[in-house]
This record gives sequence, structure tokens and C-alpha cells, in this order.
Amino acid sequence: MKGCRRITPILAFAITFGAWGQSSAPPPPAKNAPPPAQNAPPSSQNAPTLSAESAQQLAAAMQVIQKELNSVGKLNFIVHSSNADEVGTSRYSVLLTKLVADPSTCTIHYHWWRSIAGNVVDDDDVSIGLHDVLGVLTMPSDQYFKKAAEEEGATPDELKSFYENFDPPLFVVAMKTAADDANGFSFTDQKQASRVGEAVTQAVKLCGGKPDPF
Repeated sequence: MKGCRRITPILAFAITFGAWGQSSAPPPPAKNAPPPAQNAPPSSQNAPTLSAESAQQLAAAMQVIQKELNSVGKLNFIVHSSNADEVGTSRYSVLLTKLVADPSTCTIHYHWWRSIAGNVVDDDDVSIGLHDVLGVLTMPSDQYFKKAAEEEGATPDELKSFYENFDPPLFVVAMKTAADDANGFSFTDQKQASRVGEAVTQAVKLCGGKPDPF
């Protein structure tokens, strides 16, 4: 089965999971680690010209995104994973800080940190241009990764043995872009994920991106 797209808060998030802890199988390749949003500069495309009412709506949506994501704090979680060849357990810590959602440029900036089994693997500044988004999706993380596996060509037999269970359960707001399969933000609070998902959907639409589920 092909490596699945990964996401984090992003898992702010991101995205199976690399650097497995106690496991009966050897660690999977690095492609299986959950990446954050692409660490790339925002598109040079200008933010759209909006009416006063739409500009206020965008500012309000970006304020929700900024406030909610900056309140998440560090997430510590365990992922129990299986595919046709491997079964294992991964321990993660992820932290999103200094997020600024700028309505004037339709861009979200933040700092992303992630560790696997106590080893820091990401410590980067990240930018996402909402005008480049091609779809938005909010759902439980385990369902998202199974959906991604299916879309990437997993066979029905492979899907019978595939799972990624999160402890505690996580919920993801995923954003698809042309530059990367998916970016996203993760939460342990389902209601908070829904609030951010609604705000991201509205902001993407007002910024000229495509907010429909993918």
C-alpha cells in the first residue's frame, strides 16, 4: 500500500507514523511520519477585493482561526497503526505556536514543533495561502487517514487490515492544495475542530480558494 498522506496541528496539521516505539515490526519509512503544512512561502496571488461586509466576515473568521489554534497547546498522543505488512505503536508530541491569521493577505503563519519518541523532528516556521486551498474537510483523524489510504490506491484487502487509531481521539481540519496533498490542524476537542473547520471554510471561500470537501 502506498504511504498515506499525513497531517497534524496542524496535527495545524499536517497528516503513517514513523519512529515507532514498542512494536512487533521494524519502523516504517520516513514517508509515514505525519508532516505539518508545507513550509513554503504563500502564493504571490493577491488577496481578493472584498466588499465591506465580506471583509468584516473574513476578519471575523480569521480571528476565530487565530484564537482557537493558539489555545490548543501541546498535544501528546499515541497512534496504533496497521497496514498489510506492519503493526506498531507511535508516541507523538506536537505544538503549534505564534499563529497569525492575516486577512489582508489571506495567509496563516505559525511555528510548528513535533517530536517522535522524544526526538524533535520538526521545528519550523510555516505559511499557508488560503487562496491556494482546493478543498476543506473536517473529520476524525482515523477516518481521514483511512480515506486517504483508499484514495491513494489501497486495495479492499489492504483496507481490511489498515487502521490508525489515536489515543486520545483526534479530529482534523484538512486543507488540500496543489503544492501538497493535504495540510491540516488537529484537535482533541471535536467542538473546537468544528468551529475551526467552519471558520477555515468561510475564510477559504472569501479568499478565493475552494472550500468544498475533497
